[in-house]
Amino acid sequence: MSIVKRQHYVWRHYLRPWADNDNIWTHFTQLNKIERTSLMDVAQERYFYKLVDFTDAEETFLKNYIDKFSPTVVKPLNFDFLNLFTSTSKLKEQLYKTVNPAVDKEKYTEEIRKLEINLMEIGHGKMENLGQKLIAYRSLEDLKTIEQDDYLFDAIMFLCFQYFRTKSMRTSALQSFVGGPYEELAKKSWNILSYVTATTFAKKISLDRKIKFIFHENNTTEHFITCDQPIFNIFNDKVDENGEVKDLELYYPISPKHALTIHFRDDQADKYVGNSADKELINLFNKKVIENSDFYVFADTKEQLERLK
Repeated sequence: MSIVKRQHYVWRHYLRPWADNDNIWTHFTQLNKIERTSLMDVAQERYFYKLVDFTDAEETFLKNYIDKFSPTVVKPLNFDFLNLFTSTSKLKEQLYKTVNPAVDKEKYTEEIRKLEINLMEIGHGKMENLGQKLIAYRSLEDLKTIEQDDYLFDAIMFLCFQYFRTKSMRTSALQSFVGGPYEELAKKSWNILSYVTATTFAKKISLDRKIKFIFHENNTTEHFITCDQPIFNIFNDKVDENGEVKDLELYYPISPKHALTIHFRDDQADKYVGNSADKELINLFNKKVIENSDFYVFADTKEQLERLK
């Protein structure tokens, strides 16, 4: 097993509709520069998903968290994730305790290190496979096939993992723990908690009878853009008196010409509808993409990024 050093928190295959020969126009927002760069070099960080060791007390806390907050249907899956992603520390402990001279400790230590670095990256790769059909949709009729072969839950699961896996989401989630008693544990465990939160969120919204989909087709010269937080809540800036977000409408561009929104309003009669997006709506969506980006904004042309930066 080779080590994956550069671990992407935005799926490269998802970004390909905006790319040409695996190179993509990118606005590095914090550097205020626009460059055409390789998909390998964006939305990634060295060892982003590397696993860490937990004490017995910390692992017990995580088990209690899963038991308390996970819906019954996904609770076994979340416990499986926890067991999988804490297995490397247990393997190290077993290896440390072994006294068998035939065991090549140096060799097995290196293999465990590879697992620590790669295991969660491999897990995200399997989740990405769930989105292969979804990101290939190019029409309302394509979208309506999401109900076939029980694919709806898989598609929602994929979207939720893309929502919670990013660097932007990690930074945002950990902000609420700063200065509190669980700040360090939250930092250590966020990669695991992101899995647990994604499955919980996916189960909740996929079973909501009010769930509605809009497939947006873009026939204008102003294309949809995307960023390093590719799916987000359009209304995440609308909060109540307690600071809680009041509404949920997920936006997910899937190509320069196609985008998807998922909402739970009653004003849409059919579960699936199509929309021919005009420039006003496209500009609104693109503005929201920029607002929700962390470091990278992507487009299929340099000119569009220059207009929007």
